[in-house]
Amino acid sequence: MRYERVKVTRDTNTVHSREVPPWEIPMLEYLFGDEGNVVRTGEFVTPTPGKLINLDYPEAKTELKRLIDAYKGDPKSGIPYAISVYGNGRQGERALQKLIDDAREADEEAVVPVRRAKRTARMVDSLLN
Repeated sequence: MRYERVKVTRDTNTVHSREVPPWEIPMLEYLFGDEGNVVRTGEFVTPTPGKLINLDYPEAKTELKRLIDAYKGDPKSGIPYAISVYGNGRQGERALQKLIDDAREADEEAVVPVRRAKRTARMVDSLLN
């Protein structure tokens, strides 16, 4: 699974560069506005697995819960930001699953098999060189 590097501008003095799954970018755009505060760099990275990063594609239901827990919600209304972006209930799960499936397809298309030349073995006598 590849993550895309994005540049997030919080204010004139605070700029973050993060790697996020492609389906999480709409969340960042919702939170930081459409004024160019979230810029896709087009650079994709494959992170090494660790405690915080899972390289498997998640199910939409568990990913929606993770996004709700990670980004919380609007303090006035109490509505989670993930629900505002993707939708509520089954509709939100379907929208998120489509984004996850699109990311999976893009990753499969981006992987180009490496072709290497065949090695030929030759016997070399070190005394003749």
